[in-house]
Amino acid sequence: MKVQTADAAGVSLRKVVVYGLTATLLIGGLVLPVFVSVAYERTLRTVLLLLLLGLVGRTYLSSLLAFARTDPPGGLPDDLPLVSVVIPAYNEEPVLADTIEAALALDYPRDRLEIVVCYEADSTDRTAAIARRYGQAYGAVVAVERDEPGGGKAKATNYALQYASGDLIASIDADHEFAPDAVDRAVRWFEADEDIWCVKGRCYGRNPTDSVLALHATVERHIAELADLFGRQVFGGFTIFGGGQAFFRAELFDELGSFDEEILVEDIDMSARIHAHGKRLQVDPYILTFEENPVTLSGWWSQRSRWARGWMQVAVRHLGPLSRNRTLGLRQRADAIYTFSYALVPVLLVLVAPLFVLDQVVLDGGTYLPSGGHLWTVIGAAPAVCSYLIFARDYREGYSHHPAEYVAAFTLWFYFFFQSIVYLVAFLDEFVFDQEAVYITTSRSGAPDESEPDRQPATDD
Repeated sequence: MKVQTADAAGVSLRKVVVYGLTATLLIGGLVLPVFVSVAYERTLRTVLLLLLLGLVGRTYLSSLLAFARTDPPGGLPDDLPLVSVVIPAYNEEPVLADTIEAALALDYPRDRLEIVVCYEADSTDRTAAIARRYGQAYGAVVAVERDEPGGGKAKATNYALQYASGDLIASIDADHEFAPDAVDRAVRWFEADEDIWCVKGRCYGRNPTDSVLALHATVERHIAELADLFGRQVFGGFTIFGGGQAFFRAELFDELGSFDEEILVEDIDMSARIHAHGKRLQVDPYILTFEENPVTLSGWWSQRSRWARGWMQVAVRHLGPLSRNRTLGLRQRADAIYTFSYALVPVLLVLVAPLFVLDQVVLDGGTYLPSGGHLWTVIGAAPAVCSYLIFARDYREGYSHHPAEYVAAFTLWFYFFFQSIVYLVAFLDEFVFDQEAVYITTSRSGAPDESEPDRQPATDD
């Protein structure tokens, strides 16, 4: 898969014009008939209201379920498994040293831990130098250079797995830092049930004050990581893991093969493959890694567009087979259908957005549902209410949030609408213009101070 940085990707004026005209035609085809048919107008608005109610209703429920407590049964075995922490790294100079240091500080015996840092030869910063120095300083760190054509996280992770000798594999992004007990908890889950092939923890945003985008992305991720992903676990739904961090049995890759290198969200694809194979994916929000959310518009747009298009790719591939897979329970199958079908809801939201303007001018804003006005209020309040439920849950557990996050909860709908535009562009890329899938890397904040020498790791005791 072709790889580009967010800054190099850019957007041409021609693409803006072509995509803008295409979107206008789609909007016109959906919205203009409201001027000639009241029935169509109300039907369209009713469909939109029902879809949004399904989305926010689930989020309300999941935010309440997030208060549940989950702990792995039993303790650690006497014969501890070897755990390989795999860290793909491409232009990760600002964050890589902290990620390795956090892995070295885990509350897990050093002799049962190996850290495989797979750095890309194409990196243009000091990523390679950092990886090699830690490899020289610590016996637990294995620095591996990948120098081959093509890229993307799936390809880099697959390459790194060749050098991982652990019974369990912990895969994390290079901008994540483990909480000290993360591996301990994951190992206990694997020991509790041999059918658990993947354990997913919670990615906790650590840079909400870096920009307005980072602030809203941080709050959004709290809802997604805690309410949505953990909520699935609590009500027995279709559990999934995000690529930021996850733990696997090594045998998973023998049975299912490596991550798919031609799909943009290899993590969601692997989640579907695990379920289809009849194995379990356990979500534990008390397994924490602290992540950096994109700060710049280009970095945020590239990450979110990759996720949006990747979700659509996975939906096309897995929606039908999972809905018919009898190894899954009825609840899991229904939840899988819900999950992948809703990948297109943001696209519809953008296309019918003119309705909200026309309601203030010429349309009556009615639907076929009783108490439509109250239902719209329920939808409008969802981001703030669900955010504050997450804040309350985290307060109970001793986790803190920046004061700005409490304010951003009230402006999330604007952020979500802007993100829906990303989904529309991804939809056009995938289904209308059939654009080549390009893996655009996420830029990092906190560029190193060029006046200071490279950070020097300590050495093994």
